[in-house]
Amino acid sequence: MSLRPNRLVLVVVAVVAMIAAIAAPATAPVPVAASERSSVGASDRGPTIRGHVTIGDSAVEGATVELFVAGATAGTSTLLSSATTDRHGRFRVDVAGSVADSDVLYATSRGGSADDVAIPDAVELAASLGDLRRGRTAINEMTTVAAGYSLAQFAVAGVIGGPAPGLQNAALMPRNLVEPARGDPARFLTQYPNGTSTETFATFNSLASIITGCALGANDCEAFLDAATDAWGVRPETTWQAMTLLPTNPSGDAPGVFAQVPADPEFTPVRASETAAWVIALRFYGNGRQFNGPGNVAFDEQGRVWANNNATWSRHPSRVCPGTELFLLDPYERRQPMETFTGGGLNGAGFGISIDPQNHVWVGNFGFTGSECRAAPPTSNSVSEFGLDGAPISGADGYLDGPLSWPQGVKPDVAGNIWIANCGNDSVVVYPDGDHSRSVVAGTGIPKAFDVAQNAQGSVFATSNGGDQVFGFASDGSPLPGSPFGGSDTFSKPLGAASDSLGNVWVSNSGIIDIPCSSGETLDAPALDLLPLLHGTIVRVGPDGSTERFDGAGMTVPWGIAVDGDDNLWVANFAGRRLSHLCGARASTCPAGEAGHEISPADGGYGFDGLQRNTGVQVDPSGNVWLTNNWIAVPVQTDPFGDGLVVYLGMAAPVKAPLIGTPQQP
Repeated sequence: MSLRPNRLVLVVVAVVAMIAAIAAPATAPVPVAASERSSVGASDRGPTIRGHVTIGDSAVEGATVELFVAGATAGTSTLLSSATTDRHGRFRVDVAGSVADSDVLYATSRGGSADDVAIPDAVELAASLGDLRRGRTAINEMTTVAAGYSLAQFAVAGVIGGPAPGLQNAALMPRNLVEPARGDPARFLTQYPNGTSTETFATFNSLASIITGCALGANDCEAFLDAATDAWGVRPETTWQAMTLLPTNPSGDAPGVFAQVPADPEFTPVRASETAAWVIALRFYGNGRQFNGPGNVAFDEQGRVWANNNATWSRHPSRVCPGTELFLLDPYERRQPMETFTGGGLNGAGFGISIDPQNHVWVGNFGFTGSECRAAPPTSNSVSEFGLDGAPISGADGYLDGPLSWPQGVKPDVAGNIWIANCGNDSVVVYPDGDHSRSVVAGTGIPKAFDVAQNAQGSVFATSNGGDQVFGFASDGSPLPGSPFGGSDTFSKPLGAASDSLGNVWVSNSGIIDIPCSSGETLDAPALDLLPLLHGTIVRVGPDGSTERFDGAGMTVPWGIAVDGDDNLWVANFAGRRLSHLCGARASTCPAGEAGHEISPADGGYGFDGLQRNTGVQVDPSGNVWLTNNWIAVPVQTDPFGDGLVVYLGMAAPVKAPLIGTPQQP
């Protein structure tokens, strides 16, 4: 995954793979490690894929193209067929008839020459074919960057493999970056809300131009490979391997990478200045007239993205009213389709959205609205339930049992009980087995209860934004001994909560956000000129209620917090347009070997100019990190809401979806 300490395991895998290969029939596809790839026999041929290999504007003649089917675990694959490109850079490879519909295909190219100039051994190109079984594909610098960043969490030494659905989804993500048949930039990358409106297109072109420079001698390729070395000291041997390692350590030697962008780049525009981290981030905003303050996201078992909406979208302040829509985005399908669902009592959703063990979607109706909305004010006293088909299960008014009051965090536990943090009446309400008619008040006197998270022992912790504490409950709803935990010396306006696999719950300390939990209050966003003073923190809450606070990593008004499959931490910031990344409690997955150690830069995190004010952050089964652009940078009360979602590609250890209780690796 993103930080791999135990690479000696690969040696064992390789040995086992060699034994299996010897014992297997010669024509059987056998998944193997990087050092021992097998091929299928000619008798097993099926459909044909045709393609072309280029460097810059030149065809690559005499290159060896290899077609692989990705394996079941990272660093394993099966060689299906190979070919040599002709003088026009063209090739044809056969797809084995035994390849299943769910299999992921990818291709690599090495060697050959362009315009009679030999391509150095360090230059390896690649393309993700995903579910392509016949037709045309391009292999060039751009397809290499797109595939590397998208498939980073499934690569070991450039060899791809992993579990469903994360691998399958990751293999399709490159289509948002590159048109696969031609190898040109995809419209989604080049047009708004991406394109020149953010730095991503220039970053993408810079990386592609570095590969061209490596091929044509326009830069120091060995220096680039040095700069692309990952956090564990693993140095890539080729440009393809480099593109799979950079997302896992984007701030490692960022200046060293920038130094290898050729003075006369092949692809433009390129970055005009250094970046603190070589991230590739994309904005999703539907048709531009849908998202208006998404508060958080959740992933279903297929890895699709569910998002709520604070308010309705409108150009007229009088119509910016409580959000009444639930969105389902499939970023891996062509044209990124987004479905809209209504009903179920949706009414100004807040931070709460999750999916329970029955694959039902739950949304908390906090009651956001614009200050000039002419509709009736939101009731701020319900939650909504939907099926995965988008059909509402709750009635027109939602579920009111509890009582509920300005609900924020809404999460299931492993038993299917739904826990609801109520900011308005300082309580936590539980729906046993998801049954609203059997509602139980688990706790009261929790000032401005905001979010909940269940730890590995089954205990549930609730953050108190107004009380600078965390309240703990046993799985049956009874208070834990010693609860509440912490105080103002540990917590400061806490908001989001997330658990790890080791029994800890991690809490984000905003330091400044005082959540409004009645109709007479408003949320005051910190002014931009205060940014240098807004250094946020997070707190680890142990199973026994013990607490420890950490800072750094560019945290600036932390809001949402997520734990990835390696138990490391990702924090959304409500100011500063940056994502923060820190070590979690599992020291073996962190280079520093120390809980709470910052991974992203202290002076700016993983910055991206396409971010606004972010609340929710979650990690999907492909290792992508998703954030919600919830508020605009300079908010006005008539319509302060942000315009969509942002995804950082391939940076985190994947998490099984839906997320219920503690995070698990897929």
